Amino acid sequence: MDVEGYRRSLSEVMDAAWPVLHADGARAAVLDAVRRLEDDPLFNAGLGSKLQRDGAVRMSAAIMDGRRRRFSGVVNIERVQHPIDVALMLQYEEHRVLAGRHALAFARRNDVPDFDPETEHRRREHEACRVGDTGTVGAVAVDAEGVIWAATSTGGTGYELPGRVSDSATVAGTFATSAAAVSCTGVGEDIVDHAFAA
Repeated sequence: MDVEGYRRSLSEVMDAAWPVLHADGARAAVLDAVRRLEDDPLFNAGLGSKLQRDGAVRMSAAIMDGRRRRFSGVVNIERVQHPIDVALMLQYEEHRVLAGRHALAFARRNDVPDFDPETEHRRREHEACRVGDTGTVGAVAVDAEGVIWAATSTGGTGYELPGRVSDSATVAGTFATSAAAVSCTGVGEDIVDHAFAA
């Protein structure tokens, strides 16, 4: 595990998200932070997501508005660069959690372009049948108006059963109220068992 690499990247993300928080609020800040982490192949979200047992990259992401107690997310979406953006689009829909090919169809209808998030590093892990460290990413923020948001994005555990649902796109893994917010990483099944974030 590249601990120094993680620290460096997280420091850069925080430095970039901080002025966004002050200028545009909590929602913009968590989105900025998670997008940057989804673009960093060191982490297991977006670019560099782990592969499921059948060799496909399927990602999950969620975002929650603490003031409105409004949750939205995508589960097992493929071939997008920023799953968190698709989760955000669903904040404003009647049905706010979509999965698999239906999540992807929704993304395409909303002009989200095709993107291959697989990296050589993750392909090698998959060929070695390696599960490895989690690497899920997330951010929480409160702004000057007291508005709180939480966001989480993940590529799963790696080498899991195709279609496995993680905690990230549930309120067990991503939760916000007007008082606090939580974004979890770890063993998703354990987090779901305890409804941890909620």
